[in-house]
Amino acid sequence: MLSINNCQIQIEGGLITLPNITLEKGELLVITGPSGMGKSTFLHWILGDSIRHANISGEIMLNGVPLSGVNIEQRRIGLLMQDVHLFPHLNVLDNICFALPHRLKDEQGSKLSRRQRKDTAMQMLSKINMGYVAEHYSHQLSGGERSRVGLVRALANQHQALLMDEPFAALDPDTSAKVSQWAFSQLHERGVPSIMVSHDLNNIPSQAQHLDLANYFQQV
Repeated sequence: MLSINNCQIQIEGGLITLPNITLEKGELLVITGPSGMGKSTFLHWILGDSIRHANISGEIMLNGVPLSGVNIEQRRIGLLMQDVHLFPHLNVLDNICFALPHRLKDEQGSKLSRRQRKDTAMQMLSKINMGYVAEHYSHQLSGGERSRVGLVRALANQHQALLMDEPFAALDPDTSAKVSQWAFSQLHERGVPSIMVSHDLNNIPSQAQHLDLANYFQQV
């Protein structure tokens, strides 16, 4: 579960006071609002990045653990952005292998071998009928394929929560609708609480929570 309480975002010319946010496993929150309202900055604050263009205060809890003072590497929160930067010198399978945590062990308690890691990555691709791109490189993928591979790589890292900053904005409307619905179903199935920034009001899942930051903005 991801919860954010008593959060205020102070931006140039105003203050945003958010309601308390609670996301159970597999739930999605979509954040919208005008440009310059601090949507992406809010995501980076949750992630644990240093914030330069706003002052943000509040309390973040992930699975009962307060994240105040916890550095970005230890938060186990992922970020999926519009540009999916796959390693160009690695094929899709090796990109996913790279994301798998080193702590993964087999049934005997031993660390996974290179072969076992490849098998695990291939299982993830095959489960979503994308095994055919395993040997492809980034430049050989379509926009929709790249977005789906980006999500699979994020899931491979076994984050406890996922942040998405307009991840499907570069796709054409039909592809964006299909890939986004697929992504939301994957996150729900895996029980990953997620927050997505979007400008597409027509593509917000009916089951998602929705916050328009403009509704909580006050001039100061």
